[in-house]
Amino acid sequence: MDFRTLENENLPPLSSTPTEIPLPKYPIWTVEYFQKYFDVTSEDVLERIKGALIPTYGVNYLQRYIRAKPDVYGPFWICLTLVFSIAISGNVANYIQVAADHDYHWKYNFHAVSSAATAIFLYAWLLPLMLWAFVKYKEPQFNLSYLELLCLYGYSLSIFVPISILWVIQINWLQWLLVAAGTLVSGYVIVFSIMPSLGQKPFAFIFLITILHLFMGTGFMLYFFHVPPIQKS
Repeated sequence: MDFRTLENENLPPLSSTPTEIPLPKYPIWTVEYFQKYFDVTSEDVLERIKGALIPTYGVNYLQRYIRAKPDVYGPFWICLTLVFSIAISGNVANYIQVAADHDYHWKYNFHAVSSAATAIFLYAWLLPLMLWAFVKYKEPQFNLSYLELLCLYGYSLSIFVPISILWVIQINWLQWLLVAAGTLVSGYVIVFSIMPSLGQKPFAFIFLITILHLFMGTGFMLYFFHVPPIQKS
C-alpha cells in the first residue's frame, strides 16, 4: 500500500485561487495605523535619495520611486539631517566670517537649530498640504495624494544636505551657484513629477512651485550663511 496516497487523500483539495487574508484596520490615533508609512528598507531609502540627487531626464521620479510605496521615514530623516547640517554649517560659516576680526566675541548660535527646524519642516510638511488642497480645489482631476507630495518634497530636499556643507565656503558667486544648482535639481524632481497631474494649463502651478522653491534655497543661504547674526560686543 502506498502511504503517500493515503496521506494525500486526507488533505483538503487545493484551491485554484489563493485565499486573501484581509489586513486589520487600525484607528488613526494608534501607532499601528502609521506603521505602513515607515515600512521601507534602507535600500529603498537610499535608492530614492540617489534618484533625487541625480535625476534621470525623462523619468518621472514619483512614478518610478514613490507611487508604489510612499513613506514618511525617508522625508523625516532627510529633514532632520538637513536641520542639523544647516545649523552646524551656518555656525561654522559665521565663525569664519568673523574669525579675523578680534573685535567680535563669537559664540555658538543655538537658535539656528530651532530656526532651521521650523523653516524646513514647515516647507517640507505644511507646504505640500497647502499645495495639495489648492490644486485639488482648482483641478478636481488632480490625482496625487498629500502623502505622495510630502514624500516627493522630503526626498527632493536631500540635495541641500551636501550643498549646506559647501555653503561654508565664503565665495559669494559659489554660494549663489549652489543655490541655483540645488533649486534646479530639486525643483526638476518636483515639477516634472507633478506636471502630468496638473491638467491642460499647468504653467501657473509650475511657476508657483518654482518660485517657492527658489525662495526656500535663497532664504537658507542668506539667513544662515551669508549674513552673520553676530553683533559687536
